[in-house]
Amino acid sequence: MISIVVCTYNGKSRIEPCLASLVSQVNAPEYELLVVDNASTDQTENFIRDYLDSGFPQGDWKLLHESKSGLLHARIRGLNAAKFDWVLFCDDDNVLFPDFLYQCQKLLSGKSSIGVLGSHGIPDFSGSKPEWFDSYASSYAVGPQPGSNPRAGHLAYVYGACSVYRKKPLLDLFHKGFKPVLSGRKEGEMSSGDDVEWCALMQLLGFSIAYSEKLKFHHQLPASRLTWEYYLRLKQGISGSAGLLFSYQFYFGNTIRSSSIFKIKYWKSQTTSWLLFQKYRIRWNGNPQSPEDQLAYTILEARMKAFSNHRNQALYHYHQLEKYFGA
Repeated sequence: MISIVVCTYNGKSRIEPCLASLVSQVNAPEYELLVVDNASTDQTENFIRDYLDSGFPQGDWKLLHESKSGLLHARIRGLNAAKFDWVLFCDDDNVLFPDFLYQCQKLLSGKSSIGVLGSHGIPDFSGSKPEWFDSYASSYAVGPQPGSNPRAGHLAYVYGACSVYRKKPLLDLFHKGFKPVLSGRKEGEMSSGDDVEWCALMQLLGFSIAYSEKLKFHHQLPASRLTWEYYLRLKQGISGSAGLLFSYQFYFGNTIRSSSIFKIKYWKSQTTSWLLFQKYRIRWNGNPQSPEDQLAYTILEARMKAFSNHRNQALYHYHQLEKYFGA
């Protein structure tokens, strides 16, 4: 049994293939479909209701509303409404293979140690595939997920698109007052890292992160998201979470912890990020030319700003981890 949560903002023009794949699952276990409208302004709500009224009339589905902008708020709204133990977060541009839920049931049955199960995205291009895409595909939530099996001392993670979460541990933590530090995507912003944060939380709660290529979905990629300029903004959003995610890596990777040690290690990371950016800024005279140099410049600049701007917030969040997970 599984709850499917689809969060959407102004998704009227793209959500139909997603919904079609969800209501046509083959040999699926019992499931419900929860669509969370995150303050859309394009009549998404009416489209979803009309589609599911006609295409899934006997199905167990609900249309929910979340007025606070941000993927985090929409996902927590769905998590609170879910009635089953496992919750699949499916983005509105994801199209599941017909046996996705069947495979979920097989993979999760009796697996008490798994907290998050990631899947395998396959790009579905509406425009021409860029020559550079394969080298950076993981940023688009497609392809294998090496982060699910990291080296010792590092957090495991899978991307949020079409990942399945164990509901109760996360919900209990949030109800106790824990507040995630990353809000996820919102209108006009490319911020990310919330999926990494939820994977970190699940590991701190004692669960493992898993991944299976048997769980497949298509990720619809319009031409507007396949430009180099868009990719640089995407990487800027990903790298911009580095300072806030530092508290998790510190907490997970150090058996001896204190505020003083945290401050020292954070300062070292902040200084390193500043020095690296300055080194390459001088080398490129502030204007990198090749795509590879532009990408490196974008990442280094975003990480430098992240560590510099989020120092106090990262320390506060470290104290929150101490409070909820023990000294």
